Amino acid sequence: MHRLELFLSSVVYLGLSAGVGWAAESPPSVGRIAVIAGAAQYHSSDGDWAAALVNEPVGDGVTLRTEADSEAELRSPGAEIALAPSSELRVLRFDESALQIALSSGRLGIHLGMVDGTPPTVELDLPQGGVWLTAPGDYDITVGDARMAPAIEVFAGNAQLGGGLEPSRVVTAERDWFSDWWRSQDDGADLTTAPSPALPGAAALANAGRWEIDPKLGDVWFPSDVAADWAPYRDGIWRYVQPWGWTWIDNAPWGFAPSHYGRWAQVDGRWGWVPGDHVAAADYRPAVVAFLGTAGFGLSRPGDIGAIPAVAWFPLAPGETLGDGKEAGYANRQFTTAVPRTSFAAGLPVATAVVNDVPGQRFLDAPVILDGLNIAPSGAVPVVAAEKPAIAAVATAAGADAAPETGARQPFFVVLRDAPIRVIREVRRQVRVAATILSAHPSLASTLHSPHNRRHLAAARGGA
Repeated sequence: MHRLELFLSSVVYLGLSAGVGWAAESPPSVGRIAVIAGAAQYHSSDGDWAAALVNEPVGDGVTLRTEADSEAELRSPGAEIALAPSSELRVLRFDESALQIALSSGRLGIHLGMVDGTPPTVELDLPQGGVWLTAPGDYDITVGDARMAPAIEVFAGNAQLGGGLEPSRVVTAERDWFSDWWRSQDDGADLTTAPSPALPGAAALANAGRWEIDPKLGDVWFPSDVAADWAPYRDGIWRYVQPWGWTWIDNAPWGFAPSHYGRWAQVDGRWGWVPGDHVAAADYRPAVVAFLGTAGFGLSRPGDIGAIPAVAWFPLAPGETLGDGKEAGYANRQFTTAVPRTSFAAGLPVATAVVNDVPGQRFLDAPVILDGLNIAPSGAVPVVAAEKPAIAAVATAAGADAAPETGARQPFFVVLRDAPIRVIREVRRQVRVAATILSAHPSLASTLHSPHNRRHLAAARGGA
């Protein structure tokens, strides 16, 4: 059973290249697919439908869809988002000022917290109208169908409606087995003894390794239970994801933050992840590695003329940045990983594709690719997405008073009233969900992308 989780952070557009530096401009934001029970499909802003992967990034234009017996979960500091079976969401806008999501079918549960002491700005666009979540709290939103009217359940917080949704759609929140289960969950991570950098995925490190202080590197995290020959960027796949380009998708549940932030270093024969003193969410990279060889070609391998070249890479070490004039002295060159270019372009698992016919000296002497890798994806087989559920007209209305607000933080929930028993049991065991709002904005209505009449939406929140 696959699991999938979305962690929200800032991202820099890198085209075909992998990430190469500590910081850069990062107007849009990015999320991480984190947990899914069953099967889900992923559609980027300019790509085909494909099976969603653990640790896959999500940003503007990305669509995520669950099948009839699947649930997706999204998690990050500041917000948690759950996608119920037969549901579909599309990220319309996600940047430092707002998160705007179109929920075209199914059910969505959201827990909102505070971001730097400020409530985040969240807009949900439903076929029938718009919903603004204007305060930290717990929300459950159902699009509705021929049997059920759209409903917004508020366990705690404040929701404002517009664009055709009447206040009566805010109904009393109801507890059930799933909400009780979710409210009892937490990360189980003891963050009181860890540096806890404010990065997506950082909380997962606490139970998967330990933090130590190095006199030269500062805070260093060492993973536990890794093989003796383990190395960063060796257990996972490369996937070409728009708009970021070649992106490393790590197989480890804790692999998101160490794959996209900071640097890896060898410390007394052990691999340690060094986040750095000033690391921030805006420092996201599709992969913090250096590629070897020639752009558009890769690295030549021994053998007959015409042998398939390799794509080779190694993790950057603390203080290293591509193009800094120190190409010959990169500390981690000897830990280069190489796979056939065809395997790389097809997104095949790296661990089973590693080649061992390239002499170690070749890795030490090969030039570092300073610009884009310029190798196009190929061989990927798009999946046929689950059929999108039809949105039927709502014949009846179900209204109730809004639930009273409370100050206590309540984990969000997703209610699966009609789920089969096998789904309930599986979800009870596996489902955990989330997402991240990285910053706040005083305006609640987005001026971009909304399919609804902005005047109605502005009226719903009391002004233009």
